Amino acid sequence: MATSAPLTLTRAVCLYTCYVIFGVSLLYASGLPFLVTCIAEQTDSLPGRDDGATFYKILFPLGVPDEITDDSASVDLIGIAYLSIAIPFFILSILIETFIIFVVLPEDRKPLHTARLGDSIGSIGLGILQVLSARLLFLQWFEPLYTLIYDNLRLTDALSDATQPFTWWSCLIIADFLYYWFHRFSHQYSWMWTTHAVHHSSEEYNLTTALRQPALDFFAPSFLISSAAAALLFPWPLFSVHATFNLLYQFWIHTQLVPPLPWVETIFNTPSLHAIHHGRNIRALGKNYAAILIIWDRMFGTFEPLVKEGDDAPIYFGIIPQLKSYDPIFANLHHWHHMIFVQTRWQKWYTVPFRHWTPNDAKCPEVSKTSKMNPAHKFDPRPPTVAWKLYAIVQFSTMLFGVGMFLLDTSSSAEIGSYLLGDDSSLETTIVSLAVVLMALWTLSNVTSIFTLGIKGTISTRRSLLCGECVRHVMIVGLLLAVCLVPAATWGYVQFFLAFSGAYLCVNGSLVVFVRSSDDKSEGKGGQNDGVVVMGGGNGGAEGDDNDNLEAALLDMSTTKAEAQEQHSEIKNWSWYPKSGKYE
Repeated sequence: MATSAPLTLTRAVCLYTCYVIFGVSLLYASGLPFLVTCIAEQTDSLPGRDDGATFYKILFPLGVPDEITDDSASVDLIGIAYLSIAIPFFILSILIETFIIFVVLPEDRKPLHTARLGDSIGSIGLGILQVLSARLLFLQWFEPLYTLIYDNLRLTDALSDATQPFTWWSCLIIADFLYYWFHRFSHQYSWMWTTHAVHHSSEEYNLTTALRQPALDFFAPSFLISSAAAALLFPWPLFSVHATFNLLYQFWIHTQLVPPLPWVETIFNTPSLHAIHHGRNIRALGKNYAAILIIWDRMFGTFEPLVKEGDDAPIYFGIIPQLKSYDPIFANLHHWHHMIFVQTRWQKWYTVPFRHWTPNDAKCPEVSKTSKMNPAHKFDPRPPTVAWKLYAIVQFSTMLFGVGMFLLDTSSSAEIGSYLLGDDSSLETTIVSLAVVLMALWTLSNVTSIFTLGIKGTISTRRSLLCGECVRHVMIVGLLLAVCLVPAATWGYVQFFLAFSGAYLCVNGSLVVFVRSSDDKSEGKGGQNDGVVVMGGGNGGAEGDDNDNLEAALLDMSTTKAEAQEQHSEIKNWSWYPKSGKYE
């Protein structure tokens, strides 16, 4: 085995400094200050704001939430406050991880899988859709149902005091135990996989992958497994804070920069163990479902270490078959399509949600360069020109800024709900709020479409997309100007939006001209495709009525009959079950 070349002194100092900053940022992003605060509260050692100024500055360097030192605050408020506080550290950790991998680490020390622009945009876009669905669409039914169960069916009142250490830690362990089974069932039953497949669909493994969350979780029965049993024991404020901590903990385990930690991995989940869970190698399927405590996998036979004697094959990430799309909207819908229109071809429609989604009695192929079901190569389309790439980055960054400002301005669910439903709010404000959501979806879809131009983007296709972008920009400016018509808008408010609208139109108009000019030059050279040519598609359905084509629907929406016949023998042997008969 080849050894890495020694680092120069300058590079070594830079690397270790970055690692220290990275480690501290991960601690803040993953809930450590929240945990310390709760422990201090349980032991009656939480200082007042005046007495513990240094304590709070260390734990909350960006500002101490009022709820933490408010005598009337509940544990639930602490959890909700910290989730918002952790977001800047999410961003900082992602930036530092990217800097370490692409700038500081020498080539021979870089991980096999490194972040790609299209994949990262897709992951962050999925996180945005999840936030919009949870906080804007106002469709979450988990809390009302949980409260209904607790109020009417709880088994005891002895576990209602969240400040009692036994109650607090019991809830943490039970919440983590329930998450293990929810996570395991999500990999076994098609209905639950409709949402969980979103998280696994990236072929990379970095901190942006942690942000890949489903926007349609409220359509799946995940609550019944992950939360319903806890409602018999613990009140919602206590359980929800542990759901928050469970989510925060899982952020730091989505990185390849942390090596295996043998002593820690005896009890806790770590990045190396969770990397196995995201793998699509045969030995990685159905392993390491834990969120915080890896002891559940050790107890129930699903534990798998990253380093295994006799198996030095690299781990490849993603789902089988590949998603073959960066579009966050498609990522949320692709398995719903598969379950409803494809899986029903080999299973009874009324059993489909509660069955595995693969053909009966089939076998999954190992990752290989020749496999069409589980290939070693990645779906890696790129914008056709540098101009298109720059355009995609600017549009995505602008969308992030706009959605972020909108969410900050409508921070509470109640306020957002009133915006969308029109209660205590003008019709104009309601329309503007809905328009922001639709524009975000439109922008995400168009930005990810830019990458597929490198696959099948002829000059005419590029021009059609550019025309659609012009329409989108005009509509966004119209939305900004409509804000000025809201009766409550002050003159200063109107001046700001007028200036911003003008700047937006000038910048994006210039970019459109720049991209069009780049395409004209490309057309003059006779080039139509400067990107990487990879067949697109996903878990969809193909046209045709023969057996080959029906099963090939698992591979690609654009699969032809000839391709289906070529791939038939491999698909016939596809399954997620090992020879032992136990579930993989």
